[in-house]
Amino acid sequence: MTPDHSPDHSPGFYGLVGPNAAGKTHYLRSLFGPGAALVPAAADALFVGRTVRDHLAWAAEAKPLDEISLDISESSHLNSLSVGQRRELTFAVALAANEPILLLDEPFDGLDINTRIRLRARLIDYIAADPGRTVIMASHRAEDLAGLAEHVIQVFGREVSDPVALDEARTRFPVLSGDGGDPGQLLAGLDVVSVSTLGPAWRAQLAQPLDRDVPGATVDYPDDAALIDLLASRKA
Repeated sequence: MTPDHSPDHSPGFYGLVGPNAAGKTHYLRSLFGPGAALVPAAADALFVGRTVRDHLAWAAEAKPLDEISLDISESSHLNSLSVGQRRELTFAVALAANEPILLLDEPFDGLDINTRIRLRARLIDYIAADPGRTVIMASHRAEDLAGLAEHVIQVFGREVSDPVALDEARTRFPVLSGDGGDPGQLLAGLDVVSVSTLGPAWRAQLAQPLDRDVPGATVDYPDDAALIDLLASRKA
């Protein structure tokens, strides 16, 4: 399906993944409208007025806002704000809009670790406060989505997938480990993403459910971050 024909989203947290220029931002913008709040990519963020107070007043005219939690003085000049402070301001306005759908386009991109941790904690509190909310977040960093996303939506060439449950997708990407033998021969005929070796030990990431025994191999499955990385580059 194309970004203009989007799937229905039940409440929950969705990671939006895919290669660069695949259409993730276009898809988020296609969902933006009444009932949705958007945190755009940093380069696309719009600020109005001279001060934080001016910007908040402008935002409140467009949409009545709940109480805003902001660690920035309202008298601060917009042109004096750091990248992280600008992101916090955009984030705070979107959360205060209290819409049923929250759209996030690379919200943690370019932020230092402390700001990233603070905004992530604020997002977790926002989700916990109302389980009926839907959050869709695009990120090229799997670690930003891990622990938050229960599903991913894949975008490849402007084609948008239905939501993919991580727990269901995990079994399609087994990880095999062995301590001897030739992995090239042992894994022949399987869809292998990568193989790493250290002496006789080897480890292989597959992109298909395991349908046969591999002698001497143990089977494991990727954690959420590794799985999301795989789903960002391969259709489920």
